Amino acid sequence: MPATSGMIGTYRRFYEDKADEGGQGGAEVWYHRTQNMVCVYVRGPGGAAYVRKDNPDEAFVWALFHPLRVTAGGESRDVPVGSLVILPPGDSTVALPEGGDVWVGFTSEARDLIDHCPNKEEYEPPVDNIAPIVAWPEPPDGYKLRVYNLDETKEHCYRHRTGMTRFQWPVGSKPRDATAMSPHHHEDFEQASLIHSGTQVHHMRRSWSRNANEWMPDEHMVLAAPSVAISKPPDIHTTQAVSTGGPVGLIDFFAPPRWDFSNVADLVVNAAEYPMPAEEPQSYARNTTVYAANDPRSGTERRR
Repeated sequence: MPATSGMIGTYRRFYEDKADEGGQGGAEVWYHRTQNMVCVYVRGPGGAAYVRKDNPDEAFVWALFHPLRVTAGGESRDVPVGSLVILPPGDSTVALPEGGDVWVGFTSEARDLIDHCPNKEEYEPPVDNIAPIVAWPEPPDGYKLRVYNLDETKEHCYRHRTGMTRFQWPVGSKPRDATAMSPHHHEDFEQASLIHSGTQVHHMRRSWSRNANEWMPDEHMVLAAPSVAISKPPDIHTTQAVSTGGPVGLIDFFAPPRWDFSNVADLVVNAAEYPMPAEEPQSYARNTTVYAANDPRSGTERRR
């Protein structure tokens, strides 16, 4: 089906659906949106390509398993396996000279791409506790095609003016240790988890409010590659790799860039290329405390 709405998260298993559109050279293309992101999965034979015209901002290309030929910003580059690409605004072509697949991440500033998404109505009207996209400062050396070799760094967190990504490299091949999970929540931004290989279980939990009628059971969604899992604020979530015998992993994609990650020393690989704003962006978080504002225990929540 084009999209699965759980009680808490939303999901799409691309392997269950026909492609949303065809592309150049026999490419097949799938789309899924969040409020601020458009996730694109492309696969095809040698010579297949995804062509984008007049994109309004930058975009990510994750070249993890198949070599690419990328044209953007007035130049063309052969991109080897194990690379992260940032496309400048404007026209671009992402080609698969040897065939295979690739993920591309746009922001919803590309309004025309939203019409390609089967779940395009999901965020109409927009969700009020998700921070809007506000572009961070321009890179000092201007917009250009940027290619990063993932083998050259320990961390794999990158940002551009309107988006951020973080993922594991090299890709793992073992189930996740069930005693080392990472349940967490985000106050005012979404997380798109792009499952590129193996099988994962996406765990979701809705925090309890004072109103027990709003409580929901925990959600545990099994997703094989290629698929997406979307976590909305402030729901608690974590993803667990469960398959063995081959690569298993995912890509986390965010828009706008995360202030918290950006303030961790040496975490963002290309931080020097993309300056931070002078002040922390405004928070759009709702009051998500367990206790009502007039409950004396609410002070405990405020002090956390």
